[in-house]
Amino acid sequence: MNEDSQKNQILEEGFDSVSSSGVRAFTVDALSRRMAISKKTIYKFFPTKDKLIRAIMHFAMNHVDSIFVRVLKEEPNPAVQFIKIMDKIAKFGSRTPVYRLAELKSQYPDIWREMESFRLSQVDRFFIILKNAQDEEMARKDIDMKIAAIVYINIVNSTFQPEFFLKNDLPIRETIHGFVNVVARGIFTGDGMKAIEKYHEQNAD
Repeated sequence: MNEDSQKNQILEEGFDSVSSSGVRAFTVDALSRRMAISKKTIYKFFPTKDKLIRAIMHFAMNHVDSIFVRVLKEEPNPAVQFIKIMDKIAKFGSRTPVYRLAELKSQYPDIWREMESFRLSQVDRFFIILKNAQDEEMARKDIDMKIAAIVYINIVNSTFQPEFFLKNDLPIRETIHGFVNVVARGIFTGDGMKAIEKYHEQNAD
């Protein structure tokens, strides 16, 4: 295994470990046992626990970025792109229990702010998707898609915080799924919604 593959494996296993045990309980020692490798190997890439946790969170953000890239490459319908991207992000996000996300936000507020900035930086991607849908008559013509994209991503960022899910006892994946579908019904035309409904039928789980 080359160094890049080994480093990526550490980040993948580290993400699963942080998701299950939380950042407070996470240790390099436990990760080395989980992976059956030496702590020295982990420290070669990540000299401290703090650096490792930060790298794990960047790994998670890179995964979300790859969702955009993959969906935009593989799915030609912009209305379906909008839904599919959010479905995959919600599925990935739900791998981590809400109380573990709350712990991360509390223990590493600077990392959390970086994650929020990453969320907000996706506004241009959503604008392009919505504008393409509008150009293809999949979305309503009377909506300013730049404004819609900005409002949408800011609502997602400000509302979908750990404390929101905890206070209201809501599951991450189902809540985001419901919200996205409400937004979709306000933005997309009949043709757009037909494509979305077909996607849901083919991907029911």
